Amino acid sequence: MKHSDSVKAILLAAIDSLAADPEKYAKRPGRDFTRNRKLGFKGLIRMLLTMEGECIREEIYTYFGRSAAAPSKAAFYRQLHKLKDGALRCLLLSFNRQLKNNLFNGKYRLVACDGSALDIFRNPDDPDTFYPPSGMSPKGYNQAYINAFYSILDRRFIDLVIQPGRKRNEYSAFCQMADAAGPAGDGPASVCLGGRGCASYNNFAHVIENGQFFLIRCTDKKTEGILGRSLEGMREMDIHTECILSRSQSKKQRAHPEFPERYRHICRDVPLDYLTDDRREYSIALRAIRVEISPGSFENLITNLPDHEFDMEDFKELYHLRWSQENAYRDIKYPLCLKALHSKKYEYVAQEIRARAILHNFCSEIALNVEIEQSGKKYEYQANYSEAVKTCRDFLRIHDGKSVMDAESLIVVNIEADRPGRAFPRRKRFKIPMSFCYRN
Repeated sequence: MKHSDSVKAILLAAIDSLAADPEKYAKRPGRDFTRNRKLGFKGLIRMLLTMEGECIREEIYTYFGRSAAAPSKAAFYRQLHKLKDGALRCLLLSFNRQLKNNLFNGKYRLVACDGSALDIFRNPDDPDTFYPPSGMSPKGYNQAYINAFYSILDRRFIDLVIQPGRKRNEYSAFCQMADAAGPAGDGPASVCLGGRGCASYNNFAHVIENGQFFLIRCTDKKTEGILGRSLEGMREMDIHTECILSRSQSKKQRAHPEFPERYRHICRDVPLDYLTDDRREYSIALRAIRVEISPGSFENLITNLPDHEFDMEDFKELYHLRWSQENAYRDIKYPLCLKALHSKKYEYVAQEIRARAILHNFCSEIALNVEIEQSGKKYEYQANYSEAVKTCRDFLRIHDGKSVMDAESLIVVNIEADRPGRAFPRRKRFKIPMSFCYRN
């Protein structure tokens, strides 16, 4: 069996597992998904995963064939309304569990944590997602915010926390995903790579309590607060420090008055889930790294990785690897058509985001395992991901039991050169989502 057939079988088995007990994923258990329809539970999930940027009518024809026997748009919306929010998250987790992991140094799973804003259908009456008129948009706009744990070496979304744009909280989302990942147990340990938006004692503590590792960028000001000293004049450093976190500033109440330099005050408004009425102090051991990533440009990194396994050069490499998550967000928005949403309601937008993440994982697993001949070429070559997505989407869409597609062969003939080390300025601007009026 080819790898593409194996991956498809794994995903379809995960869908069958959900369909075997639809009551768990239906809004009205015992009523929804109980009758035999043209678009049943499995068909609805599979169609959601393979949708592109067309209108709903064209999406139905693409999946079922251009026939009068195809379900109507109303039938699609009725079925979609029955699906519970957590159904696609369960499918994402179930599918991922069956896939093999690529490990750093044969031991660590590298997990990037970052967020990305997604412009959605304009609705001024939704205070949670609507941003009023400004220099970015004279009419105002609505946004959802995607927080994700992303496996760098597997090019795979592990978990998602989707929030209304006006209620985005990267700290809270990080803790939710860290707790959902749970302790390492018998599996590989994870290293959470995060940006400055993840730098907080609470995030550090959640990862440590789950027996995992982290490497998080930190501003000079926060790093100085952690170390209790100035960074002025420091070009590179690798310092171990132990902090005792407390909400009280009273020296008389300290359990370890012999270490006054270790105490850090955490005010009441700052979340720290491990400081409670019964636990008034929390000790945390950290390692502060300062690296020069380019002449005159420095980054601070906070970690709990052991120094006998990771040195300064390792941290520079890990810092650059985190950028691949930005590429993943670009891929789900454009090749995977997330910019062309089919829904206006926030609930259904969240479903489409999760569906695109599952399809991204499906396409990545197939594309990364395609063997591309490298001999006699100036550059190393890799699969053209945009073309691979189209191939894998059509491959997953096949459900008539007759059609056959050689996905690997199609991916191999669409390749591009890998040119590492290139850098481009990041352009931050508002991009209006594709209008419903301009779809066929």
